[in-house]
Amino acid sequence: ESLISDQNRSIATLAITTLLKTGNESSVDRLLKQITNFMSDIQDEFKIVVVEAVRELCLKFPQKHRVLMNFLSSILREEGGFEYKKAIVDTIITLIGEIPETKEAGLGHLCEFIEDCEFTYLSTQVLHILGNEAPKTSDPARYIRYIYNRVILENA
Repeated sequence: ESLISDQNRSIATLAITTLLKTGNESSVDRLLKQITNFMSDIQDEFKIVVVEAVRELCLKFPQKHRVLMNFLSSILREEGGFEYKKAIVDTIITLIGEIPETKEAGLGHLCEFIEDCEFTYLSTQVLHILGNEAPKTSDPARYIRYIYNRVILENA
């Protein structure tokens, strides 16, 4: 764990991903707190590696989905390039498909993301997921505003 604060960001990223991949369920919360500060200091390609490790961790420990989805949501709101944002969106979509309990929270996070999304491809991908998955939720009407706003903004 001491390598997380290494000045060489490649080593720090490797340390974090190793801890995420080998960690146990009880260490998830602690690791995410350490990673949150770390994410702003690394380049997008390293962030993508961390996002992929978080996806694997969530699939390994589905009962930790709330804290992991909140982490993904928080990093989705931060600055980043297309590939980084795509990795986060793809991860959330994967989790929605694999862990049913994540559906409503995941769709909510994706809705927030498209409110101010600068990448048309990702907005379209999210709208597609909303079109497929929102009707299967307990309150499908909740998502109409996000879809409507996005469609109106795209046509303006």
